[in-house]
Amino acid sequence: MRIGIDAGRVLHGDGGVASYTQRLVTALVECATGCQIVLYDLDRGANLRQTFETAFGELPDEIGIGSPPGDLSSLDLFHAPGFQMPPQGAPSHVFTLHDLTVLSHPGFHKLDNRVRALASTAQALARGATMLAVSEATRGEAVRLLAMSGEQLEVVPPILDARFSPHDDGGRDSELLRRMGVFKPYALAVASLEPRKNFSRLLEAWEILSEDLRQTHSLVLVVSTGWMQGAVRRRLGKMRRFGEVVLLEHLDAAQLARLYRNARALVFPSLAEGFGLPIAEAMACGAPVVTSNRSSMPEVAGEAAVLVDPEDSSEIANAVSLVLGDEDLRRDLRDRGFENAAKYTAEAVVPRLVEMYRRTADQSRIGLKYG
Repeated sequence: MRIGIDAGRVLHGDGGVASYTQRLVTALVECATGCQIVLYDLDRGANLRQTFETAFGELPDEIGIGSPPGDLSSLDLFHAPGFQMPPQGAPSHVFTLHDLTVLSHPGFHKLDNRVRALASTAQALARGATMLAVSEATRGEAVRLLAMSGEQLEVVPPILDARFSPHDDGGRDSELLRRMGVFKPYALAVASLEPRKNFSRLLEAWEILSEDLRQTHSLVLVVSTGWMQGAVRRRLGKMRRFGEVVLLEHLDAAQLARLYRNARALVFPSLAEGFGLPIAEAMACGAPVVTSNRSSMPEVAGEAAVLVDPEDSSEIANAVSLVLGDEDLRRDLRDRGFENAAKYTAEAVVPRLVEMYRRTADQSRIGLKYG
């Protein structure tokens, strides 16, 4: 089976969609025997192997680099994971629905982002693409907000990067954390700086903690660029000057895994998520998790996290205080987290994904035969 994948977000961006796409491609290359992968850049039209290998590392010779629209007809299907459909030409399509917050929470998005997401989703539906929801919560939103039937949607979760594991990087974690400016036990937050990630209430919650906890722990924030972030940036700047937070940007997966492994807690109080990948990443590394009690987050966390109302700063603070102060609770959350995170490994997800690809390609062939 010959599968085209848009890798443009990996080449030219960061954030959740880029991470999803990078791991999708890497896992298929490693695990999907019998599938030939062809990579495309729908964003800027790059078609040099060197450009893709800068982002993905050295690729096996059998991985193709495509240039649409001319070679799309040679594919069995095209997977669009970045809210962008290819030109006409592929016989069938899979379109990833990461979330529908552009409809459920429109105020959290810039206009151009909303237009792009909605236009590409409408185009995918018009072409009869298989809609791949990353969670049951996203599937439910598609049924509710797009009037889709459940049969039109497949649910396959994102694939965890294998580098997110509990194993110390050659025993050098402590040394490398100090180089990042992390010297005390810490709570960790990982997200882009945008309103729905709820950084303002997270910072309020941190300031509610007891003086003792704030003196003995740091709040480490790993952020990527978002939008509508001016007020949070100013507040972070003030807190950094007083040594209350450590702010880190542009980390690779190995650096992020190091932070997860050694965190006393991951705090992820987002207001809405299609999936919430940091929850699964943290659990795979052994970090106890505090996260929101809404949207997809309870589904992703299973029975392995402390859930909070993300609009209640005091409730977030109480949960963080509980986890930071209770070693037995942290151990219990860590053990349950390892078990939960196993659902998102390549070994667990790739067979489901490939089977969905085969069904999509087979349905397209039947349509061509009898259409």
